[in-house]
Amino acid sequence: MRYLKYVMLFAMTLYAADVCSQSRIKADLVQIAHGAFSKNPNIIRSSYAVRSVTSDLQIQRSVFDLNSFSELLFRTDQHSLLEADPRRSYLENDHLKTNVFNFSAGVRKKVRTGQIAELGVNYGFTNNNYPFNNFNQPVNTYLGNHASVLNFSLIQPLARGRGRNVATALERSYVLYVENAKSSNEYVNSYELWQIGTAYWNYYTAYKSLDIYRQSEARIRSVLSVTKDLVEGDKKPAGDLIQIKADLASQERLTIAAERELYAAKMQLGKVAGLSSEESQLLDIPANDYPTVTQSLYKKGIDQADFIRIAKEERADLRAAKQGNDALRQQYQLAENNVKPQLDLTGFFSYGSVSTGNGANDMLSSFTNSLGKTIGTGAKLTFTFPVSNNLAKGNLLKSYVTLNDQGVILNNIERTIALEVSNDVNFLNNSVSNLEKAEEITNYNQEVFNNEQLKFKSGLTTLLSLILFQERLTSAQLSHLQAYRQFAAAIINLRHDTGTLIDADTKGFTIDQQAFYTIPEISNTKR
Repeated sequence: MRYLKYVMLFAMTLYAADVCSQSRIKADLVQIAHGAFSKNPNIIRSSYAVRSVTSDLQIQRSVFDLNSFSELLFRTDQHSLLEADPRRSYLENDHLKTNVFNFSAGVRKKVRTGQIAELGVNYGFTNNNYPFNNFNQPVNTYLGNHASVLNFSLIQPLARGRGRNVATALERSYVLYVENAKSSNEYVNSYELWQIGTAYWNYYTAYKSLDIYRQSEARIRSVLSVTKDLVEGDKKPAGDLIQIKADLASQERLTIAAERELYAAKMQLGKVAGLSSEESQLLDIPANDYPTVTQSLYKKGIDQADFIRIAKEERADLRAAKQGNDALRQQYQLAENNVKPQLDLTGFFSYGSVSTGNGANDMLSSFTNSLGKTIGTGAKLTFTFPVSNNLAKGNLLKSYVTLNDQGVILNNIERTIALEVSNDVNFLNNSVSNLEKAEEITNYNQEVFNNEQLKFKSGLTTLLSLILFQERLTSAQLSHLQAYRQFAAAIINLRHDTGTLIDADTKGFTIDQQAFYTIPEISNTKR
């Protein structure tokens, strides 16, 4: 039994050590925002989208890759000669046996000005068991015949596919699509950080609200203690205690509800930051306080036109829409070109030579032998045109519709930006005025409640009056807190809608804490 007690004590010690070893996660706004880049699924998926489009660009560039080709052939034929064939008398078993070896190799490349160049070499070797050559001269059986040819050709499109602008249209459009994906990724990250910032201020508000409810609960307990002393001194009726206890029970219920709201706000912050349920529960108390009006660089009479101008310069979704529009314009120009007929001019040059023999030197001399040498040049014109050409015409119409649809999207984003920023500026002005009034009301109610407490202790006021002013003070403090939350939200809303919440550079994204605490500067914008 004694040993069992030691075992239980040891187990409890280990459990306590394990609980203490679970480190808390610091609830710092910027730290959580940075952590979201490796945990938030929407941010991670957005970065994958950039990589996907980058691979599409690589695929488009493969059109201009240098391609090599080669072929190796070996064939043996046995031909039974006809009875009337005079070669039968020179062959054993009346069978003509032929061996063929052929090797070809070359390179082909489409250049960005539209031409297609090809350089190739072909080597062929044949022999047979017929004891005469092509000139009816007696030779040894299976005497090798070597033939080598070097070919060069250049195709110049004259209609469809002509020119650098057409040849590189898809490549240039996908360069724009990569930039479009990067801009979209920046906007997605800004949106996710806006959600994180909003969730953080809600978490901080819930934390401070719970503190206000607990302070209110403590004030009521203090009143209850004072009332008990007054009742015991026959200065207050005992019935007053029932009223205070009822008010205390009501306040305790509100405190329980505030604890639930705090937990929900913590889980929401963990959700938008990409944390697991276990990690979200480890979030510590909020480390960042609300921004102040002075700290925010806010000035009365700010002009919304300045912020609209900043938004049109900085908004990543608008930039992405413009890049997408430019990419579609490139593709539309290509679709226009594809309606044209296919007319290609091909120029070619060939050099070849032959040799006879079974030695290695005979094979090599087939490239240099002046006897049997052949040099050829020429040109050909190829014309191809589908009679109805429905495929090209349909693609042109589809490209036209897509381009104009993107133009509608672009115009709508610009229109929406002006409306959003206008609403943000109005919300900011309103939140500042609301915050100033809320602070004034809280100060007044605090002073009134303090005076009412002194009057209650002196018997100069009623319990109901004291409870009323206590509730007014709590309500004023909560309203003051909400006014701060609205002001913080107004800053982050304006930052997100003007495209200045996050900054992108060649190394990635940077997050400045000032973006959550100050409004965009008119004279020195982010970019």
